[in-house]
Amino acid sequence: MKFKTSDGISLDYTDQGTGYPVVFVTGFGGYKEIWTLQVRYLLEMGYRVVTYDHRNQGASQRVKKNDSFTRLILDLRELIQYLQLEKPILVGHSMGASICYGYIAKFRQVAGIIGVDQTPKMLNTATWPFGFMNATATNYKQVASREPRIKETLHGLNRDVLDRLLVQKNRHPFERSRNIELLEKHFTKDWVSTLNVSEIPVLLIAAIQSPYYDAKFVDAIAQVNKNVYGAKLNNCGHVIMAELPKEFNQLLRHFVLKNRHRQVG
Repeated sequence: MKFKTSDGISLDYTDQGTGYPVVFVTGFGGYKEIWTLQVRYLLEMGYRVVTYDHRNQGASQRVKKNDSFTRLILDLRELIQYLQLEKPILVGHSMGASICYGYIAKFRQVAGIIGVDQTPKMLNTATWPFGFMNATATNYKQVASREPRIKETLHGLNRDVLDRLLVQKNRHPFERSRNIELLEKHFTKDWVSTLNVSEIPVLLIAAIQSPYYDAKFVDAIAQVNKNVYGAKLNNCGHVIMAELPKEFNQLLRHFVLKNRHRQVG
């Protein structure tokens, strides 16, 4: 299905089920099909599940200039309003989690968020050693411009998910070079203070073997705010939900059920 944003960009989305709403948000260069097993799981639980592709990604419209992180937050806001979702739970992976952090910094009408393997601050400092690899304020543009020559996953993706992803990647290739400015904006965001004071429940899920982040960032935030909970999973890389779907879905199940009362009324 297609939805047109206030600036006239067509976003591809899916909307399934009729229960309490959960919205999944992909990362940089991601495809909504990465959430295949979570969508299936929540539909079986009786939830309404929404996925979508960001502008310039997946089956959504390509744009000449894609350098506004704030615009991605607004795209999510407008989709939620268009679908008339009341108090959704947001689940974001990688940059998608950062979009969720930014969303609750601007808007409060959500029941909770889950951030998947995404530090709230990408740049490393003397007091924040939990950024993206070796990125700092002085070198982040160089880091962003080079695609990391690493394997994102530890043992690969679930086969069902991988098959669906490959179909979409062939149909809708992602042009990384056309989105570097957006990635640079992502690197400059700092959502630590947002999470430190959040009254909205937040679950941060990190991979102990993540190629990008030190999983201890979840402890750094959780120890400050009682509304933030952390979980660190072993034997997986960056794409936790498609590497360890059973373990991930149990965390997802616990969070949505625990916060169902926040979606009522």
